[in-house]
Amino acid sequence: MNLNTVLGEAIAKGAWGVTRKPMAALRRDVADLKRQMAELKRLVRVAQKDAGGRAVAPNAPQAEAGKPPHIRPTGTMVLKLRNKLGLTQVELAQLIGVSSLTISKWESIEGRIMMRNRTMAAFAGVRGMGKQAAQKMLAGG
Repeated sequence: MNLNTVLGEAIAKGAWGVTRKPMAALRRDVADLKRQMAELKRLVRVAQKDAGGRAVAPNAPQAEAGKPPHIRPTGTMVLKLRNKLGLTQVELAQLIGVSSLTISKWESIEGRIMMRNRTMAAFAGVRGMGKQAAQKMLAGG
C-alpha cells in the first residue's frame, strides 16, 4: 500500500467524522425552514382570499408595460386552462385572439409553446380569469 493513499483515506475518514454531526443539524434546520416557508405561503394565500381578491401566488407573472409576461406555456397548460374555464377551443381562441386551429395545435404540442408577445400577453390575461369573467368576455361584456 502507498503511504499517500493510506494518509488520504485517514484524513477523509476523520474529516467525515468531524463534519457529520454539524451537517446533520444543518439539514434539519433547512428542512424546518422549508416547512415554515410553506406554512407562511399558505397563510398568505388564505389572507388574500379573505381580503376579497382571488388567491395569487407571490411570484405570479405580472406584465410590465410593453413587456410580455414571463410564463412558459405548454400544450398541457393550454388544455388545463381551457378545461378550468369550461371553454371550447373556439371560445378560448376568441379570448386569446388566435384561430381555433392554433388552440388545437397548441394542445397537441409536447413541451414549450412559442408565442408572439401580444399573444403571450393575451394568454396571460386569460390565465388570470375565472369562469364567470371568461363567459362575460365572450358575451361581449
